[in-house]
Amino acid sequence: MSGIKVKRFFEKHYPDSLAYEWDNVGLQVGTMNKELTGILIALDATKEIVKEALAKDCNLVITHHPLLFKPLTTIATDAYKGQLIETIIKHDITVYSSHTNFDRGEAGMNAALAERIGLTNTGILDFDTEEEGIGRIGDITPMTLEEAIRHVKERLGIKKARLITKKPLEKKVERIAISGGSGAHHMFAAKMKAADLYVTGDVSYHQAHDMLQIGLTTLDIGHYAEKIFREALKKELEAYGIAAPVHIAESERDPFVYV
Repeated sequence: MSGIKVKRFFEKHYPDSLAYEWDNVGLQVGTMNKELTGILIALDATKEIVKEALAKDCNLVITHHPLLFKPLTTIATDAYKGQLIETIIKHDITVYSSHTNFDRGEAGMNAALAERIGLTNTGILDFDTEEEGIGRIGDITPMTLEEAIRHVKERLGIKKARLITKKPLEKKVERIAISGGSGAHHMFAAKMKAADLYVTGDVSYHQAHDMLQIGLTTLDIGHYAEKIFREALKKELEAYGIAAPVHIAESERDPFVYV
């Protein structure tokens, strides 16, 4: 099966136009105009992922985070990034990324996260145009904050999280906002839309203070929670009729070890 069909899938469901201007999505290395032996879906293109792709006979790696985010001034093959690109090219592997276009897509990252934690009556959290935006907010079966924390961690497979709140753990939670990745800057939208709990990642020290000041209870689940990208995209590709074998990466891990 040609990689062009995969490209058409993204053009239909997650077009480049959905990505933010600062992002770099789509083809990163190689070509989509070739017959696919297999597809490996991962969050990041790393040495381990390339090795896994070769082991699974996958000549297309689809990542959430772009391999080439900032313009390269050199491809030095005695440096890590240069070595990685050299290996990718030598083994005829294509790397394609779907980042903020997937985050902002109707059925993309945040829709998948909201569905996974059981939100109902969902809507977009923070609009950047009249019709498009990022994040989701919705209702959940009423529970205490303590129960909500446990519920989110279990549903998303999160072992550790950071809580930012002035509220007691007995506080009732009925409305949750969520934005995958680094979504702290959407705190004001979450507050304005009366979220009892905001779930996101990569909250800085100063952002945490801002959240406390505006009275927004936030659960920082880290960036690796976006691993849901892998199974969500696999399900969509197969439903679209992609015939090549689609694999979920098994070799990547959260880069943080909690000690």
